[in-house]
Amino acid sequence: MPLERIRRFKVVTIGLLIAFFFILLDTPIVFGSLSNALTDKVVDDYSFVREWGSKGTGTGQFLRPHDLEFDHDNKYLYSVDRDGNRIQVFDKNGKFLFKFGEKGTGDGQFLVPYGLDVDVRGHVWVADRGNHRIQQFDSKGNFISKFGNLDGHPSSLLGKFDNPRHVEVDRALKFVYVVDSKNNRIQQFDINGNFVKLIGQFGSKPGQFNLPTTIEMDSKGNFFVNERGNERVQKFDSNWNPIIAWGSKGSSNTQFCYMEHIALDKFDNVYVTDPHSDPGCSMEPRVLKFDSNGNFITKFGSNGTEPGQFRDPEHLALDNEGSVYVSDRKNNDIQVFSSYKNN
Repeated sequence: MPLERIRRFKVVTIGLLIAFFFILLDTPIVFGSLSNALTDKVVDDYSFVREWGSKGTGTGQFLRPHDLEFDHDNKYLYSVDRDGNRIQVFDKNGKFLFKFGEKGTGDGQFLVPYGLDVDVRGHVWVADRGNHRIQQFDSKGNFISKFGNLDGHPSSLLGKFDNPRHVEVDRALKFVYVVDSKNNRIQQFDINGNFVKLIGQFGSKPGQFNLPTTIEMDSKGNFFVNERGNERVQKFDSNWNPIIAWGSKGSSNTQFCYMEHIALDKFDNVYVTDPHSDPGCSMEPRVLKFDSNGNFITKFGSNGTEPGQFRDPEHLALDNEGSVYVSDRKNNDIQVFSSYKNN
């Protein structure tokens, strides 16, 4: 075989091998850049760092931990102790600091608290799911205000809720957004709890919802909402125009099974807790990471009770250094994972 034909054969063979390598990595191929593809490829990996918590009602114990959220300075990590009907507060290393709340219907009391948000002032907003209302506290857990169903009964009326699961406050402290889960909608309020706007309705089309569970805003003012019923994440612009959606039921890297909640990091990457606990699913719980356009980046976790494993991963929080905090409502603990880059 002439030398030039041999050289061409080698180039084509190497190109095909590189292409096959990227297919195995579930990575898009950009033709014309094969020479730099391997050196420019960066993969996020996550390693277990620490965990804390166990089942119980004592300090630092949980009865089904749910949402996690840091304040702006990462001084406080607020943790919803769902069936304990309280909020426990830790530092980022898991040291218990203080708690607030108890079971009840009065101000500052909870009935199945679910999701929370910490605004730029450090105020804590809690979706009090069983009482069908939103409560606001200062950073130390002192009650400030409430809005929603003051009679404690579910309702589909505007400004009221049926099992609200999450709440998000914008950075301008102008609006509060509530995931009204069983009414399959998002409701917008002003900062004083006055109803402003209804967003969405039941369905599977863009802009519609089927059991939405979490709402998050990115650094550009876009909204992300995940839906357990549709097993997808939807992205909207600041005016609630649909931009993109991804996900369906299944076990691939862009599918979900009984998806729980989402969180965003400072780069607007999207993290999803995916328990995979429905019949017919893999039964291998995991956390998946995507970029802001829904492109898969990485995943971590497996089924079990050992460090780095999950039984039912619920909520997530990200600190300023990019570490991921995951609550597990069956293991009754919080686990921390750090990222590193492999070139």
